[in-house]
Amino acid sequence: MGTRLLVFVKAPLPGLVKTRLAAGIGQEAALGAYRALAAGVLAAVDACRLPAVVHYAPAGELPAVAALCGPGRDYRPQTEGDLGARMAAALRQAFDEGADNAILLGCDLPLVTGDILADAAARLAGSDAVLGPALDGGYWAIGFRRQAFCPAAFAGMPWSTDAVAGRTAAAIRTAGWRLALLPELPDCDEAADLVMLAAPPWRARLAGTPLGVFLSGLACDPFDQIPGLRLSRKQKSRG
Repeated sequence: MGTRLLVFVKAPLPGLVKTRLAAGIGQEAALGAYRALAAGVLAAVDACRLPAVVHYAPAGELPAVAALCGPGRDYRPQTEGDLGARMAAALRQAFDEGADNAILLGCDLPLVTGDILADAAARLAGSDAVLGPALDGGYWAIGFRRQAFCPAAFAGMPWSTDAVAGRTAAAIRTAGWRLALLPELPDCDEAADLVMLAAPPWRARLAGTPLGVFLSGLACDPFDQIPGLRLSRKQKSRG
């Protein structure tokens, strides 16, 4: 069955998604950013033309998830457990259903493209596993060939820390598998991440993307209440 993409999505509900981002810019702006991020990832998934499954949470919120992601997709509820357990279960399910290779990614990646995902699939075909490191020390994608699936890569990880990518890579290599590293990409978890993306050089790369459109359409600077992060002040200081 070739390579299958697995996209992890949360229902776009206040208090459920982007809670760290919402703490800085408010729930309404954080939800808008999340919808834009998800739209960008799904556009990249569609562009690379690989079969994809959307694994969503919570299990009872399929209508909200379908409204976010659109009709005609293969939706599966995420299993119970911590992030590692849920990711491992999604990969195992893909292999049990016959996928030769599977790549799992989140939906908060502002700069992922169809070409990047197609390249990830190509690299996986020539190795045992792939890992896409994020700028914050986590990772934006992880994938395995069926015979090289490594559950140890998800066990005991200090999720949401800058040690995740390094420890995951070490676990895969310790298991004896060949690991290919994908390009490092930013994600968007906190207000500081959004400020970084809204400034050069990232802002130019976001032009035309859903997140770029979202940032351009903001009626006001969402960081006005955070003096150290105000976009208006930073922009003026560069002038």
